[in-house]
Amino acid sequence: MNDREMSCNTGGQFMDRGRMNQNGVVQPLLTDLYQITMAYAYWKSGKTDDQAVFDLFFRSNPFHGEFTIFAGLEECLKFLDSFHYSDSDIEYLRQTLPEGIENEFFEYLGNLTARDVTLYAIDEGTVAFPRVPIIKIEGPLIIVQLLETTLLTLVNYASLMATNAARYRMVAGKHVKLLEFGLRRAQGPDGGLSASKYSYTGGFDGTSNVLAGKLFNIPVKGTHAHAYITSFSSVGELKTRLLKHKQTGITEDLLEHAIRHRQLLSHLLDVSTEESSEGELAAMVSYAIAFPDGFMALVDTYDVKSRETLEVTQDPTVQTETKSRQIQTNATPTNGYKLPNGTKVTSNGKKSNGLVDPISTGNGHCPQASVSQAPMPASITTDTTPQTTATNSKTSTSSKGTAYLPKYVEKSFRSGLLNFSAVALALNDLGYYALGIRIDSGDLAYLSCLARETFEKVAERFKVPWFNKLTIVASNDINEDTILSLNEQGHKIDCFGIGTHLVTCQRQPALGCVYKLVEINGQARIKLSQDVEKVTMPGNKNAYRLYSADGHALIDLLQKVSEPPPAVGQKVLCRHPFQESKRAYVIPSHVESLYKVYWKSGKICQQLPTLEQVREKVQISLKTLRNDHKRTLNPTPYKVAVSDNLYNFIHDLWLQNAPIGELS
Repeated sequence: MNDREMSCNTGGQFMDRGRMNQNGVVQPLLTDLYQITMAYAYWKSGKTDDQAVFDLFFRSNPFHGEFTIFAGLEECLKFLDSFHYSDSDIEYLRQTLPEGIENEFFEYLGNLTARDVTLYAIDEGTVAFPRVPIIKIEGPLIIVQLLETTLLTLVNYASLMATNAARYRMVAGKHVKLLEFGLRRAQGPDGGLSASKYSYTGGFDGTSNVLAGKLFNIPVKGTHAHAYITSFSSVGELKTRLLKHKQTGITEDLLEHAIRHRQLLSHLLDVSTEESSEGELAAMVSYAIAFPDGFMALVDTYDVKSRETLEVTQDPTVQTETKSRQIQTNATPTNGYKLPNGTKVTSNGKKSNGLVDPISTGNGHCPQASVSQAPMPASITTDTTPQTTATNSKTSTSSKGTAYLPKYVEKSFRSGLLNFSAVALALNDLGYYALGIRIDSGDLAYLSCLARETFEKVAERFKVPWFNKLTIVASNDINEDTILSLNEQGHKIDCFGIGTHLVTCQRQPALGCVYKLVEINGQARIKLSQDVEKVTMPGNKNAYRLYSADGHALIDLLQKVSEPPPAVGQKVLCRHPFQESKRAYVIPSHVESLYKVYWKSGKICQQLPTLEQVREKVQISLKTLRNDHKRTLNPTPYKVAVSDNLYNFIHDLWLQNAPIGELS
C-alpha cells in the first residue's frame, strides 16, 4: 500500500501530504474509462514517445455574461504532484479492462508520473474569455491524454462557481457582506466544499461550512435556525437565566432585564406584550446567555395576530373580497411562507408584470410586503419552503380590504423585533453588544426597512447609538435578480446569506470546458465541424492581453509560439479567427503575456498564491474590464482575436483537411 492509499484510508477526504492538502478523491482513476482504453491503443500503436500539446478552454461565458473567472489551478497542480497509479489501481484495471491487454501495459502504467509534463496557465483568479486556452499542457501523448478528464473536473466547476460568486459580489456592491449558506443544498459533500472555497475566491466574505473553514481558512459564520426558537414555549422553560456582567463580574438575571425592557419597548414599537411570543423571548434569552458577545437572532419565526387585524378580518366585506384577489408588490414573488389556508406572505424576487401594491407604507420609504388576504390565526410558525405564487389576479383598491395589511405585517414581524430588542438592551445592561438579526422570510426589502427604522427608534429612545449599527442579515432563496430587485426597492440589508442559487449555479449548471489536441510531434492538428464554434484553433500558441491607455483590457490576442510578442506602441493587426471581414489595428499601451510555466520537470515552478491572494486577484482583474463588459443586462462582448499569421495558418490547414464534395 502506497502513501496515497494510506492517507486516503486514515485521513478522510482531504489529507495533509506535507506541502499541500490533497483531496483523496482526486487521483488517476478519477477519469473516464475511454482515457485508459485510448492509452492502451496508443501504447499498442508504439506512440509512447509521441509529444503532444492540448488546450483546455471554454466556448462561451456563463450566466449570459461576458467574462469568466479562472479557478482550480492549484488543485490541478496538486493532482500532477501526486499522479501515480497505486498497486490496487493496477489490480483494479486488470480486472476491469477487456481481456487480452498485455501485462507490459500495466507495468507501463505503474511507472507513469507527470515528470515529463509541462503545464502553462494564466494566473488563478484572472478573468478569462472564450477560446483563449486557460491551461496548455505539453508532454508525452499518453500521459497528457490521461490527464484530460481530471483536469476538466477540477477547472469546470471551480471556474463556474468563482464566476457566479463574482457576479453576486458585483450586484450586491462593495459594502454589503455576502455569506455562502449552501452546504445542505450542494451536489454532495465535495460539491459543498468546492462551493465554499470558490465562492470565497469570487468575493464572498464567509461560509457556514465548518469543514471548509478548517481546510481553507475561510471565515465561518452562522446563527441559529427556527428550530431553536420553537424548542421553547414559555419563559418557565428557562433553566439558566443568570449572566455575569462583562466588566464587574456580578451575576444578574438577564430575563428580568429583558422583561423590563420589553414593557418599555412595547409602547415605543406599538406592540402589546400579549401579542408577542413568550417562547420566542425565552429562546432569545437562552441564546444570548450562551453567546453574549455574538448574539444574532432569527426574528421571523412567529406571526402573531394583532387586535386591529382581528377587527378588520371580522368585517364581512373584507372576507368577501379576500376570496377573489391578491395584493402584490413591485416584485414578483419567488418564494415565501404560507398561512394555514394556503395563502402566502411572499418573499422577494424578480420584477412583476406591472402590478403595484396600492398600500401606502406610512413612511414613504419602504415597500410593502405582498400579502394574500385571509383571516389570520393567533400564532403560526412560518414555512420557508420556496414556492411559486400566482401573479395574474385582479387587484382591488378598496380601503376596507387593504387597510389592515401594513398593520398585520408590522405587528407580526415586530414580535421578533420586540423580543430581540428587549434582549439586546438587557445584554447592554450587562456590558455586552448584540450583533443583529436575520430575516428568512417575507418581503425582505420592506422588513429590512422596518427593522432599521425600529433600531433607530430604540437607539434614540434608550440612548444606545450602537443600536443604529446592528447588522440585518437576509436569507431565503436569494438569487442575483433578487438582489437587483432589492437594490431598486431601497433595502436596508447589510448581509446576504445565499445558498441554493449560488452553490448549484441554477442559472447555468456547467461551464463546458473542453480539452483538445492541437499539436502532435510538432505538427498542428485541427478539429473540423459544421458548427464553426466547435472548430479548434490548431498549433502551439501564446496568448497576450492588450491594454488601452486608460488601463482597460482591449482585446486578447492568440499567436503562434514562433511569432514575436506584440510590442507596446506598435500597430498590431488583430483578426477574428473565422470571419474574414472582422479585423482591426490595435496600438497597445501595455501588453500582458498571459501564460506562465506552472509545472515542469516534476515540480511546481511558481510561488502559489494563498486563497486570500487569489480572491484579491479576482477583484483586481475585474477592474481591468470596462463596465459595459461587466454589466448584468446586455453586456458588451469582449473581443478575442488571432494574429494575421495565425489566421492564415488556421485557414490553410482548414482547407487541407476539409473534404471536397462532388456534385452529380
